[in-house]
Amino acid sequence: MRRSTLQRKDRGELNQIAAALGAKPPSRARKDEIIQLIIDLTADGARISPPGETATPENAGAAAEPESRTARSTGAAGSDRDQDGGNGQNGGNGDAAAAEAREDNRAAERSDDDIEVGNRRRRRRGRDRDRDREDSWDGDPVAVSGRLDLRDEGYGFLRVEGCLPNRNDAYVPVKTIRQYGLRRGDQLTGTSRPANRAEKNPALLTLESINGGPAEQTDRPIFERLTPIHAVRRLALEQPEDPDAVAARLIDLIAPIGVGQRVLVKGPRKSGATELLVSVISSIEMNEPDIHVVGLFLDQRPEEITEVRRCIRNGEMAATSFDQTPEEHVQTAEMTVERAKRLVESGRSVAVVLDSLTALAQAYNATLSNAGRAYSGNVESGAVHMPKKLFGAGRNVSEGGSLTMIASIVSDGASALPGILCDEFVGVANTEIHLDRWAARLGLFPAVDLDASVSRDEERFLDADEVQSLQQLRRSLTEGAGDGPGATVKALEAALSRLRDTSSNADLLR
Repeated sequence: MRRSTLQRKDRGELNQIAAALGAKPPSRARKDEIIQLIIDLTADGARISPPGETATPENAGAAAEPESRTARSTGAAGSDRDQDGGNGQNGGNGDAAAAEAREDNRAAERSDDDIEVGNRRRRRRGRDRDRDREDSWDGDPVAVSGRLDLRDEGYGFLRVEGCLPNRNDAYVPVKTIRQYGLRRGDQLTGTSRPANRAEKNPALLTLESINGGPAEQTDRPIFERLTPIHAVRRLALEQPEDPDAVAARLIDLIAPIGVGQRVLVKGPRKSGATELLVSVISSIEMNEPDIHVVGLFLDQRPEEITEVRRCIRNGEMAATSFDQTPEEHVQTAEMTVERAKRLVESGRSVAVVLDSLTALAQAYNATLSNAGRAYSGNVESGAVHMPKKLFGAGRNVSEGGSLTMIASIVSDGASALPGILCDEFVGVANTEIHLDRWAARLGLFPAVDLDASVSRDEERFLDADEVQSLQQLRRSLTEGAGDGPGATVKALEAALSRLRDTSSNADLLR
């Protein structure tokens, strides 16, 4: 049997062939060593036992005897050919036996090739089993920690550096995932072994903890089966020690946010949406220490990513720059939201601040090109559905925990995608904060459209007296502004002036 044929077989099949030849390879023998052992055995005249036949020493001797006779016959024929001047008169039987043996070998190799073509899936499963074998490595385990990213085939990788693939990511076998009921986004800690010569990544050996708890967890809740309820607590944004943080104070007055709501910041490009979201992150970290803040900024300029990262002190951030691929944008967004879901399942309150849904939809549209039904303007249906699905993860649950989703969306653009996306997101948010183009051009921050911004469920987490006071304030700010494009700017200027003249919202509402 040729070496190339043996190379295509997995380790289990090679062990069976070696056992049929009467030899047992060591448990830590490498694949190349087993192949060399088989070649040596076949060269010595051993015979592969048929299925069901035990390779005993008697069988090995019986197999060696006919081939020995063939070898002696071939040798005698060669001597006769030398003596007869190579005419081949006395070597006919030897040549026929050798030709028959060569033909048998060719037939066996063709049969092996046919079997290999029909069993590619079995070989892949065999390679996966070989990767899971720990007896091929006897060094010291390496500590590893990261987030689990599952593949469609059932196995996964432990992302040790953010959300994107890395050579240091540890391979997690299917058996481990099924045994512990692991899910995408789980934070795992354990030990791993280095990659073998035929592997690209290290492999997970032991699992020590899942999301900070023991590895043997039972009855883990499933995020999709948790009971969503309305927000019952206000997300405080006003910073009493910083009266100049007018953006947070204005949101509390115009469109208050509840814990576990879906908030949409809608406005044209260059209207200050990113600056507004950064201000919201700082306010949440200052006022809500029990809420884990996650910043998710996609398709941004690198210097802006650095600036936002410095503003997040206690939470975490996942970001991609504009020079990265659409697949990387999608991978980062999905891994971040899945991680937030795992935290909510454990009873934590999380706030995901996403900038922006439009960039995410564009990334999905690029990755799903010609993959399904399309809207007008070459917009794939999945490019609208998937951002909607991620945004819809925001909810407050009765079992404990919440996921507050605050995301920005662009309301204008040269392509058809922004318009289609805005139409699909109508009515899905509990709170909408609209930004005005003209106010942003005049340098007003935050450029909030007071009349268009609204919180639909504020009476569920605010007192009745506070709701009435907020409504009276809003009417007083917008009634004297008049009509036309300048009305929004005039109302905003009046609101910002009153905010600067008072030290807190409580003083303004008196």
